[in-house]
Amino acid sequence: MKMRSPIVRAGLAAVAVISALAILVPSFAGAAGSNKSLVAAHGKALAECSAEGLVDGYTADATLFFPDGVVVKGREALTELYEGFVKPPSEEGLCGLKAKPVLEWESGGTSFVKFKVTAPFLAKPYFSTDGYVFKGGKIAAEMSTFDATKLDFKKTK
Repeated sequence: MKMRSPIVRAGLAAVAVISALAILVPSFAGAAGSNKSLVAAHGKALAECSAEGLVDGYTADATLFFPDGVVVKGREALTELYEGFVKPPSEEGLCGLKAKPVLEWESGGTSFVKFKVTAPFLAKPYFSTDGYVFKGGKIAAEMSTFDATKLDFKKTK
């Protein structure tokens, strides 16, 4: 095989790098977009009061961290948490909450989202921030500042 000049080899290397970047850069953009779409799907399941939809967004061994050291781990515990969460307010649930992202930051498989939480039964909006670690297109870990005891409910007559 004939040896090419250093200039030709450098040119071929540059073409290879540019070709690789052309392939990889859209993939990186897609990965960030997929985190955003996973967060959106989580919010949609919340708005639909779908415990199954919420749980399906997590890995089987996912771990959630809440204020005051509360930890929820695994599919069974997630199911129990979200089945209670999506009950109507008359049954001490929070069905009707809407969580709108107002600030998002993403890097690799991690996303942080500040949510404005509203509902017809809340007297004023509540703000919560969640950090998500994604694995295989699902939430593997979540750190949440959500604290239902801090919600300001409308007075009932």
